[in-house]
Amino acid sequence: MKKNIVTILSFFILVQLSFAQLPNGERTFYYTQTGRTYEPGQLGIYSEMSFYSKVGDFIGQGLTPANFQAVNYWLVAGNAVFTYGIMDHLDATLAVRAYQDTHMGDGYNVPDDLFLTIKAGGFKFGRNHFSQGFLTSFRFPTGKDHNYPFTEFAPASFQYAFMYAVSYYADPYLPERGFNAHFNAGWWNYNELGTTLYTYPNGNTLNATVNSSDFRMALAFSYPTGLFDFRMELTGILFIQQPDPYVYSAEEWAFISPSIRYKPFKWLSTDFGMDFRVSPAERNNTSGIPDISSTVDLPPNFPDWRVHMGFNVNLNVLSSEKTNVVNYQQAKAKQQVELFETVIEEKEKAEAVQDEIENLRSIRKDAEKEIEELKKLLDDE
Repeated sequence: MKKNIVTILSFFILVQLSFAQLPNGERTFYYTQTGRTYEPGQLGIYSEMSFYSKVGDFIGQGLTPANFQAVNYWLVAGNAVFTYGIMDHLDATLAVRAYQDTHMGDGYNVPDDLFLTIKAGGFKFGRNHFSQGFLTSFRFPTGKDHNYPFTEFAPASFQYAFMYAVSYYADPYLPERGFNAHFNAGWWNYNELGTTLYTYPNGNTLNATVNSSDFRMALAFSYPTGLFDFRMELTGILFIQQPDPYVYSAEEWAFISPSIRYKPFKWLSTDFGMDFRVSPAERNNTSGIPDISSTVDLPPNFPDWRVHMGFNVNLNVLSSEKTNVVNYQQAKAKQQVELFETVIEEKEKAEAVQDEIENLRSIRKDAEKEIEELKKLLDDE
């Protein structure tokens, strides 16, 4: 069994690391963080793909240049995300962006940047229907190229963020089985003052003159069934301090993201979803540096759509007696809750059947009365 798990993990991680999106936290959803934390000793491994592609034609004034060729543009990246439950109410997430197609310099970063998120969460209230958490995230600029177009603003600076997450679970005892909703609000500091944002071919550079920052929000819903979770997210940012104009992706953005999670096993799930941009398409605040979208039919800021795919594995890496006892007790408690729910469901079904029987008896009595009346009429005749 362990060899099979290792084989599956190796295959999917190697295949799917050719794409992905900003990973600031565990991956219950694509962008939205939950108010819960991983149990102590629980390890989540997630690899994700997201991509956008378009063939861009010349849109300049006059005739198309004789040597012009349409641009087959691919926006791709790749993340591996590891979340570990350190103790009760505390987990940590390390995300490695193994590949980022930047279309700058050599055209790609291998590897790109590192992300680290610490979450204190699982603080329940409202009769355990609500759970809240507090996150701090860090981005380490380990990639070669930065400040690339059509994706989130990525200067070559150490960045940090603080975020609040609150979740609502319709079923407080088995939260993954009932409807749940989540809300995030946070502040991200790009911390780019003094860093080089753009280098011209002649060696001249443009350096950042401000520390830009944004306020970001996320709202997510999930409706789980036996094998599938049907999910919806709405995410976006508003700049508190606008970045310099000579950067790419200097616009505020908002995306709506429907997705489906398939759960064939408790420890294994796969995701498929899409992003649809709902922020204005024509807005472009970039100036002073080459802008490919001014001459080629490509998005002026962010793509209209993106496709996501993901692969998620949850393992318990601790084997201590204490952990086994806790897990056993939790499993038994869940089994008892499920048993009680089954008993209640069966009782409701039995009551419904009994009601049907009573209705049939009433109908039969009415029918017998009508038959007796008809017999009397026939006898009278």
